[in-house]
Amino acid sequence: MATLSVGRKGSGQLEVMQKAGWKIDENEKACYIDVDEDDDDAADGADDSKRVYSNWCYLPDLILEEIFTYLSPKERYYAGLVCRQWYRAFYLPTVWNNFVVDDRTLTRPKYNYYSGWQYCLDHMRTQNCLARIGKYLRGIEFRPWHSFNNIYQFMTLLSWSMDKGAELNASPELVGMGRRIRSLVYHFPCNMSQPNDPEGIKLFGTGGQLLKGLKELLLRLTDLHTLKLVDFVLERFEANHLLDEVVCSCCTKMRVLNLVNVTTTHCPIMHVGLFLNLQVLTISPQNIDDDVLSLLADTKLRHLYLLQNCYTPSHLTISACGVKAWRSLKKTNPRMRVHLRLENLTDGEVVLQPEAPVHSITYCAPQARIRVDLLVRMVDHYRNTLAVYGHELLPRFSSPKPFHSRVDSLMLLLCRQCFNLDTLVIREKVSTSTLLLIARTAKNLRHLYVRRFAVILRCDWPRHLEWSDEFYAWLKRNSRSYEAVEREISQILREKWRLLSDRDFKKLTVNVKSGI
Repeated sequence: MATLSVGRKGSGQLEVMQKAGWKIDENEKACYIDVDEDDDDAADGADDSKRVYSNWCYLPDLILEEIFTYLSPKERYYAGLVCRQWYRAFYLPTVWNNFVVDDRTLTRPKYNYYSGWQYCLDHMRTQNCLARIGKYLRGIEFRPWHSFNNIYQFMTLLSWSMDKGAELNASPELVGMGRRIRSLVYHFPCNMSQPNDPEGIKLFGTGGQLLKGLKELLLRLTDLHTLKLVDFVLERFEANHLLDEVVCSCCTKMRVLNLVNVTTTHCPIMHVGLFLNLQVLTISPQNIDDDVLSLLADTKLRHLYLLQNCYTPSHLTISACGVKAWRSLKKTNPRMRVHLRLENLTDGEVVLQPEAPVHSITYCAPQARIRVDLLVRMVDHYRNTLAVYGHELLPRFSSPKPFHSRVDSLMLLLCRQCFNLDTLVIREKVSTSTLLLIARTAKNLRHLYVRRFAVILRCDWPRHLEWSDEFYAWLKRNSRSYEAVEREISQILREKWRLLSDRDFKKLTVNVKSGI
């Protein structure tokens, strides 16, 4: 009997061990998950009629799609094993609107004798993944940091799968592979410097087999509506043929095109003028000239963004387009708007384009100051078209307090001359009286964003000859407190207005299309 009981106990332990197993945690490490025998016995003995089940499986598809978009592909797979409803949500179209491919996507660790453990693309997992979700993908975003070989192999596998899916006797799993992809984004990490590198930035562009694999993939994506290629830093002969395949396959379907820093030298990209139905174009100022503008005049382009970032050459080395080319473009395409933007961690200036229909000028540079000569030139060039002006992010410099050293008079000059001004963002020190004058002067102003920390409680404007005694008394009285300023500006703008804290100002994003 003792032998029999021991045998029964050993069989129970064996059953528990079979229920346990290995699991990969969030740090990609294997951990053994044991199963408590007592808990299992208690669970087996529980009455199913007394169990209370949740209603998560009855969530609407719109909510499930939104939840699944925040999950990684691995997390989506695990969530799809919960119930039939979530399994069906795994294949909903919005879930795969954007598939991010980085250095760790579909990889496995592999030991290298010289470099140690490296993450290499797992071809079997990649093929199985593409076979299951490849026909549902609507957007792909490449974010390589170090392992460019993994990105190249993924692009090669995707191109091969699309070719196999297009054959007559193709496998059912590969039929329609990649046919729904409408967006492709590729941010190339062109700065190869180390954090402790004294030289700062070391630019290395893409090219070779990586560029060849990308062009082969673009040739097969015949329904692209959005293409964003950022910081490629190519040579001239490579940049001139970058969009050959895209023009052949998506000449009439492309709507949004971003080409930022295709080269660091002057090299016009003529292909951008061949997309007839292009709506939005973002390009660096060194990659556009008079000939490109003449081609863009015959398209349906509505928004032209001239973007400068930290890898764009200095504004002193970039030449603006000719006045005649801008005048011809405005005559042929009067609805087009130009947006000038600078994104840089250091100081810099935007490249002004005289006679261009500039609608917005925005800075995303914490060290960029408002300069007198530059702002006067902006007012002179764009007084009839400028609607949005501002500096985002918190400043990394101290603004002067004396009135004659501040930007109060410049801001008021901008509001007086640019009568179409709709949005104004101020982050440097100004007085409360200046804010009241801006709100009274800018007749079309609807959005005014000001840092509370940078506002000085003061009425330091000298009295103007045109000001009445009543107006000057109103200005002095309401400049004494923040609450009075917020109350008066709210009445002028006809909506509730308040000064922004540094936390809110840091999160501010300017709508450059405001006022159109």
